[in-house]
Amino acid sequence: MSMPSFPSNGADMTREEALTMIIASIAMEELALSHILNAEGEKLQYVLGTLPGTSPCACPQDVLTVNKSVTALVEAVTQNQMLLKNKLSQVLEFCPRPPAPPPCPPEPCPPPCQPCPCPVPHKAQPCEGSVLQLAGRREGALWNPGCRLAWKMRSRSGKTIRWDECAPTEIYLSPGKAYAVQYALNVRTETPAEGTGTIFLRQSPCGMFTDTLPLYFSMGDLAHRPQSLHMVFVLHPCPNCGCDISLSLVLDAKSALCVDGAVMDVIELP
Repeated sequence: MSMPSFPSNGADMTREEALTMIIASIAMEELALSHILNAEGEKLQYVLGTLPGTSPCACPQDVLTVNKSVTALVEAVTQNQMLLKNKLSQVLEFCPRPPAPPPCPPEPCPPPCQPCPCPVPHKAQPCEGSVLQLAGRREGALWNPGCRLAWKMRSRSGKTIRWDECAPTEIYLSPGKAYAVQYALNVRTETPAEGTGTIFLRQSPCGMFTDTLPLYFSMGDLAHRPQSLHMVFVLHPCPNCGCDISLSLVLDAKSALCVDGAVMDVIELP
């Protein structure tokens, strides 16, 4: 693929042309990500010897190492997908709406001896994947060690991801599905602290999804200025999980954190 370039008369573009170029750039990023995912798949095929013309050339430890590398890249691609989705949603808000079609001319009534045909019932389209977007319950709230972070609703669609105002610290997921989760926190300490803090994504009951890595941070850095903490991962369902699962963010640290801002997005994957 050749590198994209702006037209020579870029300063004279209209608003519609600029929006079209932004949408085209998003499409090119999606195409590049598809090439990256295809390359990762061929890497696994080569190591396993399933690529035409190859034979197994790695031991089990090498296969696990390559699988870990592929998993890390897929999570990075998932994070990029969320950013592209947000970018596209914002661009579409500024796109002009298409003009309404002209009204159809009235059709002549059928002869009295012929009954009017019954309208075909509308078939509902299948629901898209669920999406849940949350924000911090209160700006500047204290997050005590061992406690779960409370949320408030930003937006929600679908039925497989649920959140209840009566239990603001928990997110409920339907079993047997995969989900992409990302959260970003702007935190600080009110008093000087030392050591390392940890943020866990707790599952209840445990073992319903594959394990996720905790987020580690330095408590000493938070005493001087607020710091942004960000984490993205994919939850893959484990076999034989038949009940709803609740997720919550839990703090493990020597002192409380002051949360100046927090957002979390949970997206059901196809």
